Amino acid sequence: MSDSGIDADKAVAIRLRARLAVVERAAWFGLVHAMKTRPAETEAYFASERARCTEGFGSGAWAKDLTDAERRMLAAEVDAGLAQLLEEARAEV
Repeated sequence: MSDSGIDADKAVAIRLRARLAVVERAAWFGLVHAMKTRPAETEAYFASERARCTEGFGSGAWAKDLTDAERRMLAAEVDAGLAQLLEEARAEV
């Protein structure tokens, strides 16, 4: 336990979580900007990336350290996340 009352391992996790939040907010800004300035191209890019991720995870070319079932789960989560992100960006503009 440090002087701040936070366990050192927990502090590392909190710092990583904060960094992820910063990257997420910066990416969100870029997505909203893209949707405002080039919506058709942005939507086409998302469709392409969703297909690319489905293929990459589904074929086993990506995330080779995971089992087939784990890759399917990861692919489904990524696909759902990208779809939700795009819907949220549409609502923002």
